[in-house]
Order: sequence, then C-alpha cells, then structure tokens
Amino acid sequence: MPHWSLPRAVASAQIMIRVAGEHGVSTEDCIRGTGLTRHDLADPTREIGGEQELGVLRNILRAVPRSVPVAFLAGQRYHLTSQGMFGFAIMSCADGWSACDVTTRYFDLSLSFNRLGFETHGRLGRLLYDGSDNPEDLRAALVERDIGALAAFERDALGRVLPARAIALRSPRPEYADPFHSVFGVPAQYGAAMNCVDFDLELLDTHVPISDERGRRVAEEQCRALIEQRGLRTGLTARIRNRVARTGAEFPAMQTVATELGMSTRTLRNRLAREGTSFRELVERTRELVAEQLLAAGLTIDTVAGRLGYSDSASFVSAFKRWKGVPPGRYRQEPQLRKER
Repeated sequence: MPHWSLPRAVASAQIMIRVAGEHGVSTEDCIRGTGLTRHDLADPTREIGGEQELGVLRNILRAVPRSVPVAFLAGQRYHLTSQGMFGFAIMSCADGWSACDVTTRYFDLSLSFNRLGFETHGRLGRLLYDGSDNPEDLRAALVERDIGALAAFERDALGRVLPARAIALRSPRPEYADPFHSVFGVPAQYGAAMNCVDFDLELLDTHVPISDERGRRVAEEQCRALIEQRGLRTGLTARIRNRVARTGAEFPAMQTVATELGMSTRTLRNRLAREGTSFRELVERTRELVAEQLLAAGLTIDTVAGRLGYSDSASFVSAFKRWKGVPPGRYRQEPQLRKER
C-alpha cells in the first residue's frame, strides 16, 4: 500500500478548499469524484483517504488559473496549530536547532506527503523534500505546498520567516510568477537535481518565544507513541485503532466501523480474529493508550474520564486499575511504574 493512500486528517483538505474558494472554485468542484461530502469536511475529527486528499488537490489545480501558485498559498495556511501533537512539539522547542530536529524526526506526523531530510554543508543547512514516490502529476505542487508550510511553521514558532540562501526545485518553471522571493528573499531555481531549501546554520540559534521544556518532552513522548502506532497502519488492526482514537469520548460501534470499511460486522470480526484481536480489545487498548497520554500531559482524572467517555471518575479509575494494576493517581505520581509496564 503506497504511503499516500493511508488515512489522513481532513484538516489538510479543508485548508486547500478554503484557498481554492478565494479563487472562485466551489467546494463541489473541489471534491467532485473524490467520494467526499460537505458533511465529511465539516467534521474536524474525521480522517479521509490520502487518495481522496490528492483528488481534492488535483481538482483544484485543474480549476484554479495556472497563473496562481495555489499549492504554495495553501501551504502558508498549514499552521502549527493544525498539525496536532507534532505542531505542539515544534512550538515548545527552545530554539531553531531543537525545532529543526523535532521537525525532521517526526515529520511523518505532519500533513505532508513528502519525506523530509536535513543536511549540513559547512555553514549551510539544507532541508530536502523527497516526493519521488508521490503521483507524478502532483509532485511539484506537493513540494511547493510543503515549502509554503515551512514559512508558516517559522512564523508560528519564531515570529518571522528565516531568509533562505537558495531554493531549488526539480519541476520545470511554472506559468505563474515566482512566489518564493517575496517570502524567503530568494527566487527558486527550477529544473534542479533535487528539491531543497538552503539557509545559514546560524539562523537556528534563533530563540523560540513560546518554548516550554516540559511541554516539549510530553509532546515528544506522544509523537513517539504515534509513530509506533503508524508503523502498524497497513493492517486492519491499526486502521481501526486509529479510527477509534480520533473520536475522543464517542467511541464508535462495531457496526459503524464495519460500514465505513465497506464490510459486514461478521467479516470484520473474522478478519480481526485472524490478526489475533477483537473489536472490544482494540477499543480497550485505545482507551488505555489515550489515558496514558492525557495523564502524562497533566490533565485531571475527572477530565481524562470525561474525555474517554466514562460516566464518572470511579468507572475510569476501576478500568485503569484493571489495565495497569494501580490507580491513575499513583501511576502518574510514580514514573517508575510507567517504565516497568
């Protein structure tokens, strides 16, 4: 299964559709042929298929005049606040070095379809965007969107866009005027051997005004957990776990999930059995993982119980003791318990 076909947050498609609307493209034209509805777009917790998001982008590129760098414009709307825990981890970093490190290590959690690399060449830093396994007709737009998002990330975390030394793109020169110069201070070089943004390494010494060391540690722990979960996302078990996790307190019924996956409850039950689990076990395991993350983030027991859909704190405490062998208050107060289990 290609990485770009995996489920993704609907936020990315929402952003692109808003930008397209500013250039006269209707929502219906954006989602035509993708299987998406306005109802899908209205639910901020919903995930859609990666192919559906790419279908939205393809429709937009066909509808917007070729003189408009719509992907780059959309990228500048991809604020850190729309990136979930990944974005929070970046905002919590102490300086540009730390932010660059977190970005490259957890980039798989971003809204990007590309792979991100980081190199140093003397006093220069280089961000590399690899879109070689993306659909050929969208590769250029997806890279431009990511470079636009880089500008948004820098504004959010550092208060300004860091000037670039060079921007190189593999794609041929487009019909629209270069959109990068006014944002990064340099024009793009087209037809290059790679997609990259070069900058002076000393710029990474820039302090992040809203840094929070404790928040960064908590966010990184949760990013690592999410990365581990994504490592299983090609299996049905992981797809369902991800579907259950995104709904908060309203954990879906088995029939609901089976319908979304295009199968009967009997088929779903049998396929999960072949993977050595059951729907009930997945819901319980997901509750356990989310409970750990929320407690680590400092939320109160009453709040965590509500987030997980329990009618009262006592029910949550009872379930947590069944999972961990200790009540949640003790589990949070004694870090060694988290390491032992």
